[in-house]
Amino acid sequence: MAPPLVSADPATLARFFRVLGDPTRLRLIMALEAGERSVGELVIELGQRQPRVSAHLACLRHCGLVEHRRQGREVLYRLRLGNLQALIDRAAELTIPLGERLATCTRIGPDWI
Repeated sequence: MAPPLVSADPATLARFFRVLGDPTRLRLIMALEAGERSVGELVIELGQRQPRVSAHLACLRHCGLVEHRRQGREVLYRLRLGNLQALIDRAAELTIPLGERLATCTRIGPDWI
């Protein structure tokens, strides 16, 4: 096994994956991979209420994954980190053989399914 390219603090990495570990935040990141979006567009795309979407965007913004700008009365969001889709795609590949176990795991929560 090759050594990691960058030595990262495990607590920092765990927090990064915890940010990605929420389905709404993950869906927001996936939506923003297609380009800049307004909060209203994200609300419609995710089918979630505006306060919930805004709260998750605030988390992503605080953690540095997205950035925002004002355009008139709208706030537009875009990804700050590139290549998150490659990470998501790789994670999707890794979960294929684990799907049933992950779907039935009761040791992590909450139950989002």
